[in-house]
Amino acid sequence: MSNFAALSTLQYVPGDSILHRLDPRSKYGFFASYSISLVSSHSFTASLIYTLFALFLFLLSRLRLYLLLESIRGLLIVIIIINYFQIILNGIEAATLLTLKMISFILTVTLILSTTPPEKLMEGLRKLLSPLRRLGVKSESCAVMFTVAVIYLPLLLEDLMRIMQAQRVRGAQYGRWNLAGRGRDMILLLTPLLLMTFRRADRLSDAMESRCYMPGSERTAFYYLKWGRLDFIVLILALLLPLIHFKFE
Repeated sequence: MSNFAALSTLQYVPGDSILHRLDPRSKYGFFASYSISLVSSHSFTASLIYTLFALFLFLLSRLRLYLLLESIRGLLIVIIIINYFQIILNGIEAATLLTLKMISFILTVTLILSTTPPEKLMEGLRKLLSPLRRLGVKSESCAVMFTVAVIYLPLLLEDLMRIMQAQRVRGAQYGRWNLAGRGRDMILLLTPLLLMTFRRADRLSDAMESRCYMPGSERTAFYYLKWGRLDFIVLILALLLPLIHFKFE
């Protein structure tokens, strides 16, 4: 498994679970409430409940187990480094609490991106940010940039993997300990990656111009979002989440 395989969890996985059928706006609302409650919680019991709830949602999504493992393994080194300093400064209990919070946050982000098509993510974000247009905020441009980032980040990493494999076939060696060797390896990787990125951006720009796309202009939507009974239940659940925080604090 590649070191970059965890970032495949950022891609949409087709399915017909309850989470796949939810409106993206209700997912955004739940994620906002969940994140605020999780970050503001200082109780081990509450953080454990949040983590178990995220695992329960993962089971409801019917996603494959490797997505759960890769989403955690991909940031395992970062978690270990952060917890090392957390143990030194605040002890093991604080490090355990931080680990639960990071795992819960990673799982919820994975669930939202894996169960929602990018087009619906953009449309839901555009709908939520549309009131800000009265304040002069270009909400549609923000939604487009967010969607492009979500779609193209896994593609950039796939390009990076292909470049590394091609250079290994030609005898390139990575993992050098000296600073000059690491700098040379980075240049050899970033140069073709930047060229491929600029070419993809140019093709995307041409495609948007050919479809007469103009930021900020009124346009119809390909996906029409509809609220359902499950979406109201999710919003009610999002409002009840802070009660867990106040119950165990």
